[in-house]
Amino acid sequence: MTNRTFPPYGWLGYLEEREAWEATRVMEELMLWEVNTDNGVQPQRYIYNEFDQYPKKELIARQKIYKNREFTWDLERRLHAQGLVPYSLIPTFFQDTGDCVAAALAGAGQKLQMLEIAIEGEEEKFREWFVPWIYALSRNQIGTGMRGAGSLSIWGARAANEYGILFSDDPNVPKYKGTSDEWGNIHNHGPIEKSEYWDFASFAKDNPIEVVRATSVEHMESLLDAGMQLTIASYQGFRVGEYRGLHVYNPSGRWSHVMHITDIRREPELMFYRMNQWGASHAVPLNGETPGGAWNFASDVDKELSKDTEVYGYSRFAGDDSGPRFDFV
Repeated sequence: MTNRTFPPYGWLGYLEEREAWEATRVMEELMLWEVNTDNGVQPQRYIYNEFDQYPKKELIARQKIYKNREFTWDLERRLHAQGLVPYSLIPTFFQDTGDCVAAALAGAGQKLQMLEIAIEGEEEKFREWFVPWIYALSRNQIGTGMRGAGSLSIWGARAANEYGILFSDDPNVPKYKGTSDEWGNIHNHGPIEKSEYWDFASFAKDNPIEVVRATSVEHMESLLDAGMQLTIASYQGFRVGEYRGLHVYNPSGRWSHVMHITDIRREPELMFYRMNQWGASHAVPLNGETPGGAWNFASDVDKELSKDTEVYGYSRFAGDDSGPRFDFV
């Protein structure tokens, strides 16, 4: 699989990510901080230093709620039949440029919305996330204002947590195609406050998301069991193969890329369902899974994590109110 066929990958790499992560760790507001809201001063969780600092009681409580949940694609079909989501399967992104950080995060976030509606009974309206918003904020507000393409997962995580999420159907939001490059390059439009995308800040501010960093397969397993969605950034390349009736990602070559992980299975062995954002035809499912991804052996992910890899888990998205619900999946 080569860069001649698909869009540029767009992850700036492990060394830059490590430097940005270390800079984030020293921020005073890293663990738990307070924000002024319409309801007074409220605590808001930020990015935890490490998985071990995530509150254990909360993690255990969430695992009880999500115990033995169905695969995301099966839940989507059920919710669609009930009229609670607009698609029988959430569409797979085809990233328009080197915005894999934003596209992977948006893909994870949309799956998280669906899980919150299905499992937690959230009175939350499913809405599509606008990829260029995350891309622009990550590079300009969190990063240093860049030329060219690319971003970092830690910048995307901070952007989503600090500034919230813009939806594709918010008023006057443009089409995705070409917008990431325009919005993401601060040199195209001068000061941030004068940029087109900053005009949408008021729509996004009420839609933040919580983030936690994972550093092992065991951490990833625990977070997925707690209903979280993951992004994974690395240099590991893959080719699609087949194993016992499943499409799998077999390690092959190197790329600088971010993908997201939506599901877990333990038979025939521990695997993670790893989604790319190169369109639905990138990998055709064999068992009704979301198109565009494949199963990833945990043993391969473990080897990947021993190298230059970053994983973040996302939970508690503050979406838009859908109105009262009287039953849920």
